[in-house]
Amino acid sequence: MPYELVAPFTYQEKIQRSDFICFLYPITSSEEMKEALSKHQKEYATATHNCYAYVMGENQSTRYYSDAGEPGGTAGKPILNALLRGEMTNTLAVVTRYYGGIKLGVKGLIEAYGGVTSQTVQLAEKRLYREFTGLELTCDYPCLELVQRYAQTHEISLGEAQYALEVKLALQCPTEYLENFRQFLDGLSRQHALAYKLYT
Repeated sequence: MPYELVAPFTYQEKIQRSDFICFLYPITSSEEMKEALSKHQKEYATATHNCYAYVMGENQSTRYYSDAGEPGGTAGKPILNALLRGEMTNTLAVVTRYYGGIKLGVKGLIEAYGGVTSQTVQLAEKRLYREFTGLELTCDYPCLELVQRYAQTHEISLGEAQYALEVKLALQCPTEYLENFRQFLDGLSRQHALAYKLYT
């Protein structure tokens, strides 16, 4: 079972006068990844390199890396390998390098980028990765109370609610509980005004 970040995390090392700063960002979509990467690249535009890799999905199936100007295979791939060895998912790792005047060579670069990422992954606060499924629920007020009570005891998070004649509510349900939750909702729908749909 892979892990995901609890919060962004940063760690820095000086290697042969170069500063290597590894930033880990939690992401859940390619849009979030692009936004975090773009913001980072603008903030650290004066750095010599901003090399990165990311991995997403329960099986770490979505993977990508970039050497960002370093010799091919010396930066992005070691960063990605460090994420995979650390069993991370839904994570973007950016290693920002400020060149210190001493060339590290191919082996040195691989060790530097991979090593600083591994150390950052080790130090960052993590939790076991869980998949969630989103639902949109419309129900009457008596039904809302029953749903809220069920959610509290089944780790289902309640999102934004819109109150009118009926209540429209967004929820996030751990995927492993989804089938039971749907059976619960189907049971309620026979007694109350209730409709729901899944979304991704």
